[in-house]
Amino acid sequence: MILTDNLNILKSHYLDIWNEIKLFEDKENRKIVEVEKTRTGDKTLAITKDNKRVYLHSKYNPIKEAETIVESFVDIDENTNIIFYGTGLGYHIQQILEKYKDIKYCIYEPIPELLYAFLSNVNLKNLKENRLMGISTSFDMSSLDKFIDRNRDKIIIVELPAHKQNFPKENEKFNEKMLSTIKGKRRGIHIRYALQKRWTINGMKNLKEVLSTPNIIIEKKGKFKGKTAILVAAGPSLDDEIEHIKYIKENGLAYIFSVGSAINTLIHNDIYPDAITSFDPKEGNQKVFKIIKDKAIQDIPLIFGSSIGYESLWNYPGSKYHMLTSPDSVSPYYLQNVDGVSIDILSDAPTVAAVTLQLLILLGFDNVILVGQNLAFKGKRRHSEGVSYSKDLTDDEIENGIFVKDVYGNDILTNEEFNRMREQIEFYIRLSPEVNVINTTKGGANIEGAKFIELKEVIKTLLNDKIVESDWLDGSKTSFDKEYLASQSKKMDKAYANALKINNEYKSVLNKIEKAINSRNYNKAENLYTKLDKELRKIENNDFYKTFILPMNRVQYKILADSIDSLNDIKDSYEKGNKIVSSFKSFIDICVKDIEMIKPIYEEMKENINDFLFREEISS
Repeated sequence: MILTDNLNILKSHYLDIWNEIKLFEDKENRKIVEVEKTRTGDKTLAITKDNKRVYLHSKYNPIKEAETIVESFVDIDENTNIIFYGTGLGYHIQQILEKYKDIKYCIYEPIPELLYAFLSNVNLKNLKENRLMGISTSFDMSSLDKFIDRNRDKIIIVELPAHKQNFPKENEKFNEKMLSTIKGKRRGIHIRYALQKRWTINGMKNLKEVLSTPNIIIEKKGKFKGKTAILVAAGPSLDDEIEHIKYIKENGLAYIFSVGSAINTLIHNDIYPDAITSFDPKEGNQKVFKIIKDKAIQDIPLIFGSSIGYESLWNYPGSKYHMLTSPDSVSPYYLQNVDGVSIDILSDAPTVAAVTLQLLILLGFDNVILVGQNLAFKGKRRHSEGVSYSKDLTDDEIENGIFVKDVYGNDILTNEEFNRMREQIEFYIRLSPEVNVINTTKGGANIEGAKFIELKEVIKTLLNDKIVESDWLDGSKTSFDKEYLASQSKKMDKAYANALKINNEYKSVLNKIEKAINSRNYNKAENLYTKLDKELRKIENNDFYKTFILPMNRVQYKILADSIDSLNDIKDSYEKGNKIVSSFKSFIDICVKDIEMIKPIYEEMKENINDFLFREEISS
């Protein structure tokens, strides 16, 4: 039975869709889709929509119709990857797969009833199953996302015309999703590419600070049950709340955490928050702290992410506390708590507000009040007063902005970056329904899960008593396992020496492959590909590479890893060999260059570890 065969394929490769389809078998509403015979003896699909009977294929000759659809796509070639939007009974899919023998494809059918009809009538084994890279529908788009993520070649969308015509809303949602996905992946790649080396170098340089400062989560996790925190951001609406924040601070009604540039506005108005949090890895992050350093303010504790731009920590006059953040691959390798309890690591996010929200949740705060969290523009302003380096919006930014709903239900202008920040904050709110998050930002973007209440009303109803203790951050210094640290440092030295040997072996195999290809000895080349794969596995398992070099080149490494299958699929042996040599050589050249570049930073880090161990030994 066709459906049974297809369900077995789904169960093996697309379990979530298999579960849904199995449940769907018993649904009455799938009867809106019916299979009919045409005059040519082929099948067509009829659906009942708005009390009308419409067809997804010709009632007369669906095969001929499919040929016309295929002929309309003139930009398909053997290097194309295809997303088939709308399945019908797959006539156009089958013809394209027969015409182009090497293309890979993904199927997206947003209507579950139609996906069920497709799987009941078309055997996936007859649709070049080995070239099928994913099946997605409205309740599971994961394989579509992976298909887009892994493909470096051209991707085109082949739509079933009648599907698009009869389900315009679904088509619009799909196009929005595709645009958002592609933009997000491009931006994600851009961010990772721009910051990947900084993250690792910061982790190496900041290890000294991490070793010499308390870990805020280890020391204070869950200690603020029943308490309220104010998370202050630098949105333009912060200016409207200065007097309220002063009142809260003066009366100790809530713990005030300043994020990002908000510290400049608060100090400009003579308000010292209970702490400032920061984790931006860029060199320019140090400008946030300029006012604190220039005024030598010692009364504002800094809680920094371990991947913060290392320049930001230079000469910070106040006390410092750290939190481990996910882009930092260095600290987790070297550090282990002395009592063996795992160290919490905060996830990276596009805004420090989202990281700080994670922190406040772990610290146990029952209530988190968002202030100045506009996540949108106010006229041409993007920041509150006192942020000297803030610039007004340009006309281009206004023209290219997007509209979202504000806290009053009106349209408000924002941009993709702010919108991603909002979505990330909403994500962490959903993860912690036990925490009461209130948004007090007048005219800011609506944040789902955070009820909008004006700050003056929150003060009346929630902030009635003094709760802030002046010594709230006092505590013992975090005790990291010294023996573990020393052991890991020695282990890394061995891994470093081994990494240099692996590099030489890797290059030697590449040279042999290149010679075999140039002499047209393709059998020898094929045997050497296996050796090259083993050398890559050695790199992946080497601690020096895993901790420093691969994180510094995570984009290039992902591109190489994702390309391996497509490289192996190249039919022409000469072309395949040259592309393998080129791809693998480019990668190892970058890695070798980075090993040389970080050598003095690595030596400096080792000295800092040894100094720490020596001081600890003396003090004990």
